[in-house]
Amino acid sequence: MDLRQFDQNLWLVLDALYKTHSVSDAAERLSLSQSAMSHALKRLRVAFNDPLFVRNNGKMRPTKKASEIRPLAQQAIELLTQLANGLDTFDVNTSQRQFVIAATDFTISLFVYPLLSKLAQSGSNIRIKVIDLTAEIPAFDLSSNHIDLVLTFSHEQTIATKLHAQQLFKGNYRVIARCNHPCISSTLTLATYLKAKHVLISPWGGEQGSLDRELRKRGLSRHIAAVLPQLMHVVELVSHSNLIATVPAASLSQQACNDVMILEPPLSLPDYKLFMVWHPSFNLDQGLIWLRSELESIAAQILEGNSY
Repeated sequence: MDLRQFDQNLWLVLDALYKTHSVSDAAERLSLSQSAMSHALKRLRVAFNDPLFVRNNGKMRPTKKASEIRPLAQQAIELLTQLANGLDTFDVNTSQRQFVIAATDFTISLFVYPLLSKLAQSGSNIRIKVIDLTAEIPAFDLSSNHIDLVLTFSHEQTIATKLHAQQLFKGNYRVIARCNHPCISSTLTLATYLKAKHVLISPWGGEQGSLDRELRKRGLSRHIAAVLPQLMHVVELVSHSNLIATVPAASLSQQACNDVMILEPPLSLPDYKLFMVWHPSFNLDQGLIWLRSELESIAAQILEGNSY
């Protein structure tokens, strides 16, 4: 294939056919007429000297050669996207761009609120749209540019994904129980901890957490009496019940904790880690470079002021 005569837009055609298995759907995806898409496919077939896609059971299936080309096509699209994004200028003082961030209530409180406060004080016209993080890593929404950035957490050292991830912050846990709890005093033993009824914070609906995995290693378990999707209401719940909760220490600085005791866990727990995640196609996007830098600065301020 002679790259000098190869239209780079054909990589987008190839990618759309991979994703849709349909000439008409691929045409709609790229806002092309069906005849234009058919012509583009013909050019691809000539360029690669292969049919590339053949109809089977009503769908356009990739040939062996097309399957071999796919990783290279994805790399080409990512590179072209990076180059295009890198050419765009970004001025925080004049931009009216909207950034879409997917986050949990904890990471919203920790990172997004300070960011919004800073933007409001500076008089910026930048808009931040926050949506619920419905999965640990919404890879498709990042790759399709429906989401600019994800703020998520993990107990691993890195995020196991082809996306780019940067650790912003790591921290430890504290146990909270209401003041004058009938079974818990200022010193929490493992036996008392296991006997208590617990609240589990589970943004994605899991019925056990990292703590339960640590307990299983010791042949132990706890009684989970409630599973909640949001962290930032747990202090209020605990303060009005005999339930206890094991929560990120940094979350307690974001809530009124006058009616609860804050205790050391009675067993060693791995640190939680907060990450920001983005698609590598947007590494050179000047706006996202600015956004990531702002979040890094906020993380540094959190580390400096962390009192737990």
